[in-house]
Amino acid sequence: MNRSLLLLTLGCLWMAGCTSPGCDAVAVVPQDKPAPSATAEAPIDRWDALRPDEVTYQRPPPQIGLSRNGMDRVGGLIDDTGSGTPPGQQIDHSSPDRARQFGSSQVVDAADGRAVDLDGYVVPLGTNDAGLVDELLFVPFYGACIHVPPPPPNQIIHVTLATPITLGDLWDPYRLVGRLQVKRFDADIASASYDAAAATLTAIHN
Repeated sequence: MNRSLLLLTLGCLWMAGCTSPGCDAVAVVPQDKPAPSATAEAPIDRWDALRPDEVTYQRPPPQIGLSRNGMDRVGGLIDDTGSGTPPGQQIDHSSPDRARQFGSSQVVDAADGRAVDLDGYVVPLGTNDAGLVDELLFVPFYGACIHVPPPPPNQIIHVTLATPITLGDLWDPYRLVGRLQVKRFDADIASASYDAAAATLTAIHN
């Protein structure tokens, strides 16, 4: 399956779970991990370690949909700069326009070359001839769609897998293990500030 067909199939499934008039974003819950060796540098295991201290971003997106948890006048999508859809304003899910990515692409230079052991979710980008996912974007939450902006670039990792996998549901959490590179990647659906080549991805079973 080529990338164009796969992206077209994803369409309004930017991380799935989207139903009109709104959709809820779900953040990954970190799982217990073995402690690193005292002689080795600890791997990056937190998403906020990938953004500079001066860059503020709330994850998951703080306000999605017209009503949330039964509260009126709570809706839209607002990032920390105040840009986005104001609370109380409906997100137009009938529009063919894709929501623009927002937030910072600034990176943490010290993350370059560091090991990563991070929990998150998968946005598939490409498959091999057997239909196994071999290229993806790794993100900290799912629940957004084509009409709700993806995470900022510095909260997305472009990944190519050493061993392609059969992907479960798009809301299933995974653990990414590999080595980070500060390297920009641009796709139709979103841009990423980091790259992890020949990485491994393991489903997290709660």
